[in-house]
Amino acid sequence: MASLATLLESKLPVIQEEVLESGRIYSFQEGNVFTKVRNSCYVWCPTANGQAVIEIWGAGGSGAKMCCCGNGLPGNSGAYSRKTISVTPSNCLCMITGFSCGNDALCFRGCSDSTQLCWKGSDGINPNGCMCAEGGKGGVSICSTSPSMYCCFTNNGFCSTYIGDNCGIVCNKCTGDWIGCAYGGDVNRNSNIGCANFGGCYPSCICLFSHTIPLPAGMIFECGAVVRYGMGSDNSYSNWSGQGPSHAIAMINGTGRNPGAGVPWRACFRNDTSCGCYEAFGCTTWMPYGVGGAGPQPCGGVRDHATRGGHGAIRIKFIES
Repeated sequence: MASLATLLESKLPVIQEEVLESGRIYSFQEGNVFTKVRNSCYVWCPTANGQAVIEIWGAGGSGAKMCCCGNGLPGNSGAYSRKTISVTPSNCLCMITGFSCGNDALCFRGCSDSTQLCWKGSDGINPNGCMCAEGGKGGVSICSTSPSMYCCFTNNGFCSTYIGDNCGIVCNKCTGDWIGCAYGGDVNRNSNIGCANFGGCYPSCICLFSHTIPLPAGMIFECGAVVRYGMGSDNSYSNWSGQGPSHAIAMINGTGRNPGAGVPWRACFRNDTSCGCYEAFGCTTWMPYGVGGAGPQPCGGVRDHATRGGHGAIRIKFIES
């Protein structure tokens, strides 16, 4: 008598996966650490001779708190570097993963940390070497009751594209401004830039605002990606202030070829919210590694701590020879 397994094999198609990566994967990241005591130091040593494909991402820039009115730009992504080296068991790698800005500063949190990696060559196979992927610049927030957030940012020197009627697109970059760079790899990609489209007046046309979150290079696509989501003045699941992170995470998940559903998000100002508000939402690393944090959307008299950028990360694919 045929076994159940044999019967099933005869009825179902045989699926052979042909795109699996070879080798072993090692990854290093800070996870959801709130407070920076120090950058975590890691050491990785290969178990045999072979090749190591090294990828590193700097930490994403964090969105900045705004207390009562106005709006803010998303943070920029971390930079990205990739390199393939030949290794032996004596070629250990020393690594530091970047930490995204988690302070509670108003208007601008600063630039997030770089991710760094070095190795010592031996056996005549590899010279000494280092790689660095700098962190992204944090988003800038402005407090203003002006009807045009576009004018507020352009008057402060931010790069912009005018659409009309004091509306337009503003990006988190000024002339001569900080940009996260990458060094030491076979491939080096700089930070991608966060932007906001102020398509209406503040505060009457918040539903015409949309934010663009930058994903770092090498995360989903070679040069990275951007995801864009709209805002609302009020809706069934979140108040005006604090709105945005759930939209951003859902869009990030939908960008890859294996999308998830995102995570539920509640603003701080309804009775059915999740526990913890204000500083807790600004400190938690909701974003994946290297991704820029969402900007704030405060309403009158209510603060919004925006979203922290994703920490830096390291990925090593080891292929034994």
